Amino acid sequence: MPSSRLYQQFQRLAQQLGCDEREASLAEVADLLCCTPRNARLLLRRMQDQGWLSWSAEAGRGRRSRLILLDNQESLTRRRLRDLLSQGQLAQAVRLAEGRLDLLTPLLIEQLGQATREGRQILRVPYYRPLPRLLPTDPLRRSEIHLSRQIFNGLTRRNEENGEIEGDLAHHWECLGPCHWRFYLRPAVRFHHGRELTVEDVMESLLALRDRPLFAHLARLESRWPRTLDLHLDSPDPLLLHLLAEPVAAILPRELKGEAGFALQPVGTGPYRVTANDPLQLCLEAFDDYFGLRALLDEIDIWMLPELAERLESHLQLGRDSPELGTMRGESELESGCYFLLQDDRSPLLQDPALRQWLTRLLNPIALMGRVAPELQRGWTSALGLLPHWREALPAEEPKPALLPTRLVLACFNQHLEFNECANAMASLLAEQGIRLEVRTLDYGRWVSGADEDVDLWLGTLNLEHEHAFAPYAWLQGTPLLRRVWGGQQALWQGLTQWRASGAEPGPRALLAEVQRQGWFVPLFHHWLELESRVGVHGVRMTALGWFDFRSAWLKPEQGMAAPESGGGSHPDAGTLES
Repeated sequence: MPSSRLYQQFQRLAQQLGCDEREASLAEVADLLCCTPRNARLLLRRMQDQGWLSWSAEAGRGRRSRLILLDNQESLTRRRLRDLLSQGQLAQAVRLAEGRLDLLTPLLIEQLGQATREGRQILRVPYYRPLPRLLPTDPLRRSEIHLSRQIFNGLTRRNEENGEIEGDLAHHWECLGPCHWRFYLRPAVRFHHGRELTVEDVMESLLALRDRPLFAHLARLESRWPRTLDLHLDSPDPLLLHLLAEPVAAILPRELKGEAGFALQPVGTGPYRVTANDPLQLCLEAFDDYFGLRALLDEIDIWMLPELAERLESHLQLGRDSPELGTMRGESELESGCYFLLQDDRSPLLQDPALRQWLTRLLNPIALMGRVAPELQRGWTSALGLLPHWREALPAEEPKPALLPTRLVLACFNQHLEFNECANAMASLLAEQGIRLEVRTLDYGRWVSGADEDVDLWLGTLNLEHEHAFAPYAWLQGTPLLRRVWGGQQALWQGLTQWRASGAEPGPRALLAEVQRQGWFVPLFHHWLELESRVGVHGVRMTALGWFDFRSAWLKPEQGMAAPESGGGSHPDAGTLES
């Protein structure tokens, strides 16, 4: 690939010449390029080798030679952009394009998908927003949860095939008593920065979680023998192994977890390590010292392309239909979760049960879907509960309140295009009743904290990794927003505590159904998750989060596909990625 300097010199020469053909002496060319005649000769020869110009040199001092430009600046810029993108240098390509999306966008689409570079298997996929917070102890959205699973490990993990709990950093464990568990750690586990994991890393990571409701019963941790951890509880917890498989229970290196920038480029023990993370690109590289089976894909490049957001939110697509490259195969399923509306029990207006029920009926899924774009309608289905199979009975209809509010405040989190459509539909329905809806867009961290006490309604979405009863329980107990907006729902919180300790009914579903019956929780839509992959991209199976396990995917050259050159290259497989 030509150097950046050579590109710059050609652009300078083309600008200075002012025409495509000209007679010029070597000294004049040297002046145009601000270099010596000897260097000018070398540069002209290199440019001619690239096919950018034709230079007919005339022998003799002061003799003029014919210089013909065979390429224009726009064509050259396009080729330079293609070279940069094929090398994964997205930031340099964006700088070179200087806002010319008409040049950059087609090339981005061309370069997305599978690629090889110096024998390495690379998968490039687009995304519509930056991912600056990958720390598992932070509030995580769906994509961040998936990525944290690729970067970190906990003591236990959930098998995605059968849903059973299995060992991760711990290879075995024993329950020595109702409040005493012992875990045996794997040997020779290394963090991405090279240090070996110790039992002190595990102890510090777990003890730091004790201020959270999910982990408040952790009494103390001790290690009597190397690679052995004793965990003591204040109260029995038959679901402890499920708790330790939650993303928030990932183990962090104790010397790095508090450093600035750790959330942007974290260090874990997982199959992939973060090598770059900025507003344009997240690069994950397979970790050769991973204690499990080494990932098959060498590199995952996630490119942040907000200008393509309308196409990226619908589904994940790896490749595209092509006679040369093969056809697409797809799978789809309803998410384990839903879009929902929360009515805040701190709101003086919403203390009236009749108003809550009236809002639930007015802002129903059918009415909202009738006021959004058709492409959104195709991806949604009405929800009657948190999960698709939770079809809770609708509450009895109550009379319309005698007095309606003139204004309501709704909060949703930013960088989610579908919320804009949904909030606009709600505002339209309420406006017809004489109610002005003020929509407040917050960053996700502020939204999930529930700190804004003057909000009446909260619009959000949830995707659970599995449908075991512990998943909705962990969401209820582990989401600060819910504690804030339903602080007065004592039956809910007491019931969850009792269920955790003994498994006695009512469980999370029944408890949430009662909150739903009172109008505090309003399920709206379930979203269809879709995954398409081209023949040649193997080992891809959609997870409950709408992604696929990076470790299992691999690329198989198909007949008719040209072998890549050692210097790089990319098959023209476009890819799109949902929210």
